[in-house]
Amino acid sequence: MVGSVGEGVRHRFDAFWDTTPIVKLALYGFLMVAIPVVVFWYLTNRDAGETSTNTAIVAGAEADNPVPTTTTGQPPPDSTERKPFFVVGDDIVDPDGNVFVPIGANAAIRITDYAYVFDGGNGGVNGRVSAIKAWRWNTIRANLSCYDESGEPSQRQIIDGIDETVREFTEAGIVVILACHDATGDDPVLNGPLEVQVRAFWDAVVPKYADNPYVWFNFFNEPYTTDETEQWNELHQFYYDRYRDQGVNNIMIFDLPLYGQGIHLAAEGEFVEPLGNACNTVLGWHAWGSLSGEQATEADYATYSKAVTDRDLAVIIGEAGVPFPPSAGTAGNPAWNETGYYAALEVARNSNIGLLWWHATGDTSDDLYYPLKVDRSGFWTAGNSGNLTIAGATFWNFSHRERRTDAFVGDLTDSGCAAADELESDPAG
Repeated sequence: MVGSVGEGVRHRFDAFWDTTPIVKLALYGFLMVAIPVVVFWYLTNRDAGETSTNTAIVAGAEADNPVPTTTTGQPPPDSTERKPFFVVGDDIVDPDGNVFVPIGANAAIRITDYAYVFDGGNGGVNGRVSAIKAWRWNTIRANLSCYDESGEPSQRQIIDGIDETVREFTEAGIVVILACHDATGDDPVLNGPLEVQVRAFWDAVVPKYADNPYVWFNFFNEPYTTDETEQWNELHQFYYDRYRDQGVNNIMIFDLPLYGQGIHLAAEGEFVEPLGNACNTVLGWHAWGSLSGEQATEADYATYSKAVTDRDLAVIIGEAGVPFPPSAGTAGNPAWNETGYYAALEVARNSNIGLLWWHATGDTSDDLYYPLKVDRSGFWTAGNSGNLTIAGATFWNFSHRERRTDAFVGDLTDSGCAAADELESDPAG
């Protein structure tokens, strides 16, 4: 049989190899250098390709606004090197001296192999930095169960379990609001059994992140169901004093009465002034479409929110969203949820009041009732933008609108924070 051309070449190479030891040595040396170079080139270009794929997001059919072209600076310095955030009047000022408007979502951090809280069957927000940046969010409100009577997970497991994600996000310049949902609608009493257990969580967590200004503390989610303000003041003043007395400068968020919906109370009542005018405090407003049992209008939201900021009080819309389908709503009247969201969206568009979507990963351990995506998947799926609900598309567009970087022109010492006085007196500050 006549051999092929390939076989002939192979035989010649074998003969050359067998009779030429110097060639072996040279080839060995070449391979020792070439293989690591090729592997390094492959890994570098693979990572670059993944980065460009995550960054170049194409919006879905409903979200037809183009993604603005933006440039990103250097990664933020280690948290211990960062200056604090400051709240001055109704403005939040970031460590770089710019007005900061929180835009983002509520999300779950997965800390156990089984469903812990609000993961909706989609898992947690862990490791989703690139997806968060693709949505152009700067804030995640981490919804936590800070105490469980069953002891599973334990409080220590919760505290340790969130740490990696908290540090990953904040090192990327993303604010993480830690929010305890244990006393939602329970009208907690200071020194009551539940409050004492939640306090134990904060006693461990606050010192842990006291050196990280990108971690904010939302001690109780929607704690009060009524317009009773004395108890509201007593509870939150206790937490404010407890940790400010320890020298903690992190921003603190206090959810308003009436399940966080009492924006009209904050607009007209004196009860918010002691805390609202204190160092680095923000009022938490949840825009579910109700004002004292009546359906709120767009005009109501615009009027009351402006009245609050006109009093030099800072506020954040910590929850707003639209159930899909409408019958899945769990936060009161679903139709009111929808009108409340769109009214809140207009407030956020026309002011420096931040807005956080409810919910980006899930609402219970079983489902996602207020999804950004039609298939109720996590916000990071379908290239981040595709498969959006109608409301989800509006939030994508809102998150991607051009946002100016406005330098704060006031006086940081007006925050009432001792840390601002220290910066003022420090020539290097």
